[in-house]
Amino acid sequence: MDLIKEINDKYLALEAEIDKKLEKVEAEEIKWERQTEKLAEKLTHIQPTKVLSYEEALMRNTNTLKSLEIAKARLRSRSTFSPVEKLLKHAIEDYKNELNAIIQQNTEKGSVNAGGVQQNSERNNDGVEDEDEDDDLYKLVMQNVLEASNKSKVSDHRRQH
Repeated sequence: MDLIKEINDKYLALEAEIDKKLEKVEAEEIKWERQTEKLAEKLTHIQPTKVLSYEEALMRNTNTLKSLEIAKARLRSRSTFSPVEKLLKHAIEDYKNELNAIIQQNTEKGSVNAGGVQQNSERNNDGVEDEDEDDDLYKLVMQNVLEASNKSKVSDHRRQH
């Protein structure tokens, strides 16, 4: 009987050891299940990636390329010298040259009239003429701007083709 009792005690000890290990394994399984549940919840909150057909992907990529080209052109136009600025500077130079020519003509006219002294009546008449000259000068400046813009359009058109 002692022998049977020893074998029984031995197996009870082994069984208790196995029960402890089994409890640890079950605790680990519960822990892993909770972690997988949390991970699954996170994944369900994340929107699944949409699988596009070839045509949809091609359309999306084409639109993206167009948007990038537009953005690139905007950045390029902002970082370089604008043609409008060039036209305006050219018009301003022409305006100044024309204004200097008019002033020079008036000073020559004034030096011819009575030794460079103009009378008030002549100035009043010149006031009306000055308005006409201003209108003519404005028309000249606008004509120069339009001509320069047409030249730039033609040169841009030629560069594209």
